[in-house]
Amino acid sequence: MRTVVEASRAIPVIAEPDVLVVGGGPAGIGAAVGAARSGARTMLIERYGFVGGNLTIAMVNPMFTFHDVNGKQVIRGVAGEVVNRLVQATASPGHVTDLTFDNASMTPFDPEGMKLVLLDMLEEAGVELLLHSTFSDVLKENGTITTVVIENKSGRQAICPKYVIDCSADADVIACAGAPFVKGRESDGAMQPVTLFYRIGGVDIPELKAWMKANRRLLKDAPADEEIDAQSALALLGMKEIIKEAMEKGEYPEDAAPRILMYELPREGQFAVNCTRLQGIDGTNARDLTRAEIETRRQAWGVAEFLRKRVGGFERSYVLDTGVQVGVRETRHIIGDYTMTEEDVLNSRAFEDGIACGTFAIDIHPPEGEQQIFTGSGKAVYEIPYRSLLPQGLDNVWAAGRCISATHHAFGSVRVMATAMAVGQGAGTAAALAAAEGATNRRVDVKRVRAALLAQGQYLLGEVIEDVGDDALKLRRKEGSGSHASHHNPFAAES
Repeated sequence: MRTVVEASRAIPVIAEPDVLVVGGGPAGIGAAVGAARSGARTMLIERYGFVGGNLTIAMVNPMFTFHDVNGKQVIRGVAGEVVNRLVQATASPGHVTDLTFDNASMTPFDPEGMKLVLLDMLEEAGVELLLHSTFSDVLKENGTITTVVIENKSGRQAICPKYVIDCSADADVIACAGAPFVKGRESDGAMQPVTLFYRIGGVDIPELKAWMKANRRLLKDAPADEEIDAQSALALLGMKEIIKEAMEKGEYPEDAAPRILMYELPREGQFAVNCTRLQGIDGTNARDLTRAEIETRRQAWGVAEFLRKRVGGFERSYVLDTGVQVGVRETRHIIGDYTMTEEDVLNSRAFEDGIACGTFAIDIHPPEGEQQIFTGSGKAVYEIPYRSLLPQGLDNVWAAGRCISATHHAFGSVRVMATAMAVGQGAGTAAALAAAEGATNRRVDVKRVRAALLAQGQYLLGEVIEDVGDDALKLRRKEGSGSHASHHNPFAAES
């Protein structure tokens, strides 16, 4: 490859915070709020003009999942506060049941309301926010990152933090610093496909309910009339057979997901659609991302046309908007001091250094082929260990979000937004304690981190904590069939 040599130049230092959070997605929100509320001078940089990451930028909806199958809420803290504020702002109905019977609960929200709620929380916590700023480079001495270089409209700038939390989703900071990482599946590096979420408006809900009742055999687990009518937010999953037929006739995008999955939003007649899919994309490669943005937008319009023709209630529907960027499920995983495994997830493992809980299914959209692994959410409640946030060879850095140390299968559960926010809160709280004591990331007393998280309202295993839950969210069908949705569970016998 042809190269050029860039002239050396002096870069102005614009900030010297205790804690720098890189990336304003769910993990970054949890990390920044957690660190600032714990007393650290905290700065958050984000490349877009608003925060939220997959919540707002990629428009992924709803949030999964805060509850186990018994309706007990196991993700609380900052993530739980976000939901409470959304409800107060009439931007979410709160936690509701999921008609696909795959999740103990789901939490739909309005992405515009989410943007404001998150900005308010950052501002109230005292976080210094710098938008329109992209991570570019690091300087380090021995195992310590001393400088983070960013680019924005003001030019090339430097931030000299004491500690860094990499919430870039792709472990950009950690990879740039030379710490080890892996990509994707252990056997071949294959990664989950990307999806462009989008919103459809103009849906006639009574007509859609009538169509679902008349065509229940096409939907996952054939919901009864009473189950459809009881939903405060509809979810639609299935139609595998008629999509196959439509694909053969050229009436459905051939690379899109071979099933329909969508969720009703808080605004009347609006649905979030999770149907586009493109395999073979590396989310750290700009050319791959460019192709994905183009192809998935074409798919979105194709799926929308299919819905207008084939599903009742969608006759007058329209594409309201698409995500600012395609949603990327998987790229780099750091190699941490501990790598989470699928056994940890399926067996509800607790850790002495656990800093957050998860209860989402092992959910792996196929790197190739059609069959999607889905184990069902809420059946297991497990902890994420602090050691999985610690990149090897770096003493003042944490990872948070989907780039933590986990196998391809375990990652299929820990990657979702509610869990990522909880992990971010754990990292931010630990970084604030490190800053107060001048300690390295591995010298932080994790017992104190856990105690601080409990005081912040977080839920952890093995602790005496008041139960918070909702009997209405108990999962009534714990063993469903994925035959109409291209789902299968290879771990069923083991678990």
